[in-house]
Amino acid sequence: MRDWLVHIRRHNHSSLQTQIREALVSAILDRQLARDEPIPSTRKMAKSLGVSRNTVVLAYQGLLDDGYLFARERSGYFVADKALETTIRPVRTDHAAGAPPRIDPQWKSRLLKHPAAQANIFKPLDWQSYAFPFIYGQVDHNLFPLAEWRDCARQALGKKWLGTWTNDTWAFDDPLLVEQIRRRILPRRGIMASDDEILITLGAQNALYLITSLLIDDRSRVAMEEPGFPDMRNIFRLKTAGLTQDAEPQPSISHHRGNAADAPSRTPQARIEA
Repeated sequence: MRDWLVHIRRHNHSSLQTQIREALVSAILDRQLARDEPIPSTRKMAKSLGVSRNTVVLAYQGLLDDGYLFARERSGYFVADKALETTIRPVRTDHAAGAPPRIDPQWKSRLLKHPAAQANIFKPLDWQSYAFPFIYGQVDHNLFPLAEWRDCARQALGKKWLGTWTNDTWAFDDPLLVEQIRRRILPRRGIMASDDEILITLGAQNALYLITSLLIDDRSRVAMEEPGFPDMRNIFRLKTAGLTQDAEPQPSISHHRGNAADAPSRTPQARIEA
């Protein structure tokens, strides 16, 4: 086997065993390893990489269990036929003679909305290396309660709680999570709510999208303070073209009937009218 197919990094976050497995899986999926090309023995691979033979044995055993490799007695390890059948073949751009042309679905013209064309906040991938990143909603690794999360994960993965988080509760949120929010989080912010007044969402954007879907249609007019929440502005524009931006903050938000307004907004940044 070509030596360049497997490389390990001593200071990588992944274990040596995981790095060996991932390198071989990638070589198989990319069809860099043929079916008739033998995989080095565990002893040879360990010597080549400078790792323990037990590390390679465990990596190979995992690949055997997952169906990527199979072993022949006194012959060694080989790529399994099933693994090669599931690999993705590269798409050919040329067309054989006589073959029907490929149909282009023209997805761009079919899209009714183009969220990617909206103005969004750009977050660099290396934002943690900045001295003052000023990015909200991200985890500070130095302050993260790792020990507490490990304890919660250990309890959640126990047999006692397995059915609690694997069962489909359908239209109901996790009652234990709702109780914690109602009793421990909301009162600290001066909010008193009952269980049926709490809805668990995927985040602020998901909650704003749900509210906007309920209160706004293409006939609604929305006035939004600037500077405001960019994601909220984008969600409004997906629903209505009647969005205006106020340079001066509005002291309050009123809810009128008739032609003035038909939907209130509880955020301090928007006023919705119809």
